[in-house]
Amino acid sequence: MVAAAISLTCPVGAADGGDRAVTQALLDELGRDTKHHPVTSDAMDRAANALERGRRMRVAGDDAHGVQAEALARQWAETARALVRAADAETQATELRRKALEAESQVAKTRELVEEVIARTGRLRAQIDAAEHEQSAAKTAVEIHDRGGPAQKTRGTAPTGATPSPGVGAP
Repeated sequence: MVAAAISLTCPVGAADGGDRAVTQALLDELGRDTKHHPVTSDAMDRAANALERGRRMRVAGDDAHGVQAEALARQWAETARALVRAADAETQATELRRKALEAESQVAKTRELVEEVIARTGRLRAQIDAAEHEQSAAKTAVEIHDRGGPAQKTRGTAPTGATPSPGVGAP
């Protein structure tokens, strides 16, 4: 269980605990990643230089400074790995922002369409109400005339079968 946890948190070769092995494993891993090379090249170069300085110091018999140089190399290699993660996160954030802007644009278009449909529905409702009002007004303005033809002018009597209208025939 402990070995699995170490292998998950440390790169290959790090189980032996040396900064040199960890740094070399990180540099190998990052060297295969051509996609992020522009982002990581400076940190990888610094890690490689520190690793080489550490090797030279150990060869010269200065183990204390060699260990420090290897620790510095490991820090630079881990910085390069963090830069890869940051670049990936930035790419993902840019993609999410692009998708959000597309969704916002689609929402605005949909809102415009809904408002247009609401306005069209309101205009149609107004036209229907106006037509119904004209129809009801036409029903109340209908005049009923005598069926027998032109009305006869007789004073005081109405033609047979017709009912006198108020105000007709009055002097």
